[in-house]
Amino acid sequence: MEGIIVGVDESDTAQAALRWAVDHATKTHQPVTAVMAWGYIDQHHLEPNAPFDPHYSSGIAANVLDELVARAVGDDADVARLTVCDLPARALLESAAGASLLVVGARGMGGFRGLLLGSVSRQVLHGAACPVAVIRDAASRGGGPVVVGVDGSASSQRALEWAVHHAAAHGLRLVAMHAWRLPYTMTGPLLSYPDPDELADGAEQLLREQLAHVDTSGLVAPVERRAVDGRAAAALIEASALASVVVVGSRGRGQIANTVLGSVSDQVSHHATSPVVVVP
Repeated sequence: MEGIIVGVDESDTAQAALRWAVDHATKTHQPVTAVMAWGYIDQHHLEPNAPFDPHYSSGIAANVLDELVARAVGDDADVARLTVCDLPARALLESAAGASLLVVGARGMGGFRGLLLGSVSRQVLHGAACPVAVIRDAASRGGGPVVVGVDGSASSQRALEWAVHHAAAHGLRLVAMHAWRLPYTMTGPLLSYPDPDELADGAEQLLREQLAHVDTSGLVAPVERRAVDGRAAAALIEASALASVVVVGSRGRGQIANTVLGSVSDQVSHHATSPVVVVP
């Protein structure tokens, strides 16, 4: 299915995800499809604490989805609707085959309150072939910058390209970040330290080289390069406090080859306070 796919249920984060997706689609001129998975046991109702309905059907699910879309974005929004009798993660991943973006709320109706990231959002992050946007309750940050993590890996380069296109389409500033740290041995700091100034200069050079490979002519302002002394995940999470969105590659340099989601993207998708887009 082409365009933007959004997972919808009765949760606040799903409503925020649909609003974010429609706004993004308006700027990028793409179709949006709201997808709601349901089952005989996994029923969706408009009334809180509604009793189990032994006669629940696809027709009832479709009516519920229509109302949820109307509540989130109004009756006039151009949003296609699809109900699927299947497990939520599998329904979303199959619907997103060929999509440009899959958008989910951080935690749906079935998640425990203490969880920062629900099981469905985790599964789609690990299984999607397209970029995945994870949206929390406070999905809108006004004119905050687009922050992208850059480390020189292939997925990081694709994340940079996605971030440039997003920033240009939305008229936002772009901040490219690269975090560097003094190397450590297994037992402690190296006895002979590299020159921190040289490491900082190397980080700046990496940012310049990576930005040279993308067309930034459509941006509203020159790209801000940020070379940060510290852990990449911590730097991106801190930057998310003022960002409109944080964009990361799914797996950076140094990650085990067969891992689907790297430690940085996993931590950022869990703990960032802004929307997060993970690009495979």
